Amino acid sequence: MSAENCVIVGAGAAGLMAGIFAARGGARPVIVETKEKPGAKIRISGGGRCNVLPSVVELSDFHTSGSSHALRNLFATWPLERVTEFFERELGIALYVEEETGKVFPKSDDAGEVLDALLAATHAAGARIESPWQLERLERVAHDDGARFRLIAVDGRELFARTLVLATGGKSVPKTGSDGRGFELARELGHTLAPLHAALVPLYSADPRSAELAGIALRVRLRAVRGECVLEERENDFLFTHKGFSGPVVLDVSRHFAAPDAEGVRLLAHWLGLHRLDWDEHLRQGGKKTVGGILREELPRRVVAWLLARAEVDAERKASELSRERRLALLRELVDCDLVLAGDDGYRTAEVTGGGVVLEELVTKTLESRRVPGLYFCGEIVDVTGRIGGFNFLWAWVSGRLAGQSVARELAAKT
Repeated sequence: MSAENCVIVGAGAAGLMAGIFAARGGARPVIVETKEKPGAKIRISGGGRCNVLPSVVELSDFHTSGSSHALRNLFATWPLERVTEFFERELGIALYVEEETGKVFPKSDDAGEVLDALLAATHAAGARIESPWQLERLERVAHDDGARFRLIAVDGRELFARTLVLATGGKSVPKTGSDGRGFELARELGHTLAPLHAALVPLYSADPRSAELAGIALRVRLRAVRGECVLEERENDFLFTHKGFSGPVVLDVSRHFAAPDAEGVRLLAHWLGLHRLDWDEHLRQGGKKTVGGILREELPRRVVAWLLARAEVDAERKASELSRERRLALLRELVDCDLVLAGDDGYRTAEVTGGGVVLEELVTKTLESRRVPGLYFCGEIVDVTGRIGGFNFLWAWVSGRLAGQSVARELAAKT
């Protein structure tokens, strides 16, 4: 069997982008995809609307265990404004910024439009998609025709490749085909993985009383702390669920609690409404007002009842009768509320997978493996995780394009 110039494993966001730019560079890639229909995660993203990009981006919107300098250089290869132009001008997708969140969506609010445009661009560029094609085994070979990889599907089909791009995604939302196989392949090929964990994932509460607040949403500032060290602080919308906590602000800080080194990390909540000094003044000068009444001026009734119960304060107690001890206890619940956790919702609902192939083992100018010539990585399989709000799609687009272009340049240099 003759060798393909390039095989890309995975037809998700990163894999399709790699296919488009590899093909545009003359690489004639074959994209193999586990699911019968490519781009399952794109289709369900953003509740079916597809939060395709953020409107503003900073390096602090991403986490990696590797070099922040390397990460900065990677994003510099395709700045946000150029990515936006690609979607609008080249793919023909009209975009808009959701004012309250800063997220970028297609004006149609239809994820299908984004996927269809990507697939059309993939085919137009000359890339071929084979699906379903589930990879069972990957071997390194050395054939006279330049093949360096042999891919064997579960049904026995084979492909030989001169260059290989692993865009297999992670382990999150496994119903879309993200089974984590790419991580196993990376290990088998000699790569080191930063510890894997669910990221952007809802958290479980250890306080059964919080279930009574399910459905309540409010603005909250959360801090992930270890000892006196603040690991991360974010402010955004917070949602009580039957199991615990969700919403953008919870998802953003969740990696600190789902990661293997989470022991000793605490989640503290400041229920926005007033700052600590303002709350203290309100309680000190509340006079004949009830404590419950004062809190209900700023916070939902059920949240107030929950916080008062935690602080062991009677809602009907007059502010003037509140002891110093109970006032300080209540202030702690209002601005430093210790949300004791009992785990997370896991990969089933996690937006992405944290950890993955470490940046140090990739040539960051190309995303080629430093250990295996001709092997490239892009997307969620790499140890780069963004916040909620289109940042992980941005990483997929940027890394997929870079891997595709790099493959094309390598193959062109050998002809």
